[in-house]
Amino acid sequence: MGDLTEGCYGFYDSQPHNVSLNLSQQYHLARKLIMKTVDTFLPYANKIVLSGVPANHGEMARSGKGQVVTSRLDNSDTMHLQICQEIMEQNPRYDKVSVSLPEGFHHTVDIKGLTVGFTHGHMHSGGTGPEGKIMKWWQGQMFGDFPVGDAEILITGHFHHPRMMQQGNRTWFQCPSIDASIDFTARTGMWSKPGVLTFTIDKDGWDNYKIV
Repeated sequence: MGDLTEGCYGFYDSQPHNVSLNLSQQYHLARKLIMKTVDTFLPYANKIVLSGVPANHGEMARSGKGQVVTSRLDNSDTMHLQICQEIMEQNPRYDKVSVSLPEGFHHTVDIKGLTVGFTHGHMHSGGTGPEGKIMKWWQGQMFGDFPVGDAEILITGHFHHPRMMQQGNRTWFQCPSIDASIDFTARTGMWSKPGVLTFTIDKDGWDNYKIV
């Protein structure tokens, strides 16, 4: 869901000091964790699709003024997946693993006949609170007839706290963060237990929702 490595600076005091690894160390760790995840599931699945979306912290040298060195889609989040794809293509051990990457900020994947949409959540415009921002953005995607607007299930990151909302046959899942922001908690008092969103999908929809 993005934000795999920290490429931002200047958003709050001492931000670089709060990042314990430099960029090359972060990138090395991110790739090892992605491959560790694939290797963990490899013995148990007949097919694995590795996918992801770009996020704001993956933007190349994004400053507190919202400026980036190249473009917002020149992003380390998708770069890590591309490198892992190149690694796995050289090893027949990973023949049942495919990598599906977006051409833009959002992505859709067909899972058991359902369209599942993924976006980090930082490209919203307007709306109040996480729910209002995402719903306004999603409705705009529907009105504009974009692929993610057709999704029966939408998964987002960015807002740190786990949430779930149902509207008719559509469901929005908001992922929790897997790390804590001391600065964010100090300023707002808000915090969330780290975790990973998991659930299953079949032809009838989603099930087995759990934060682990």
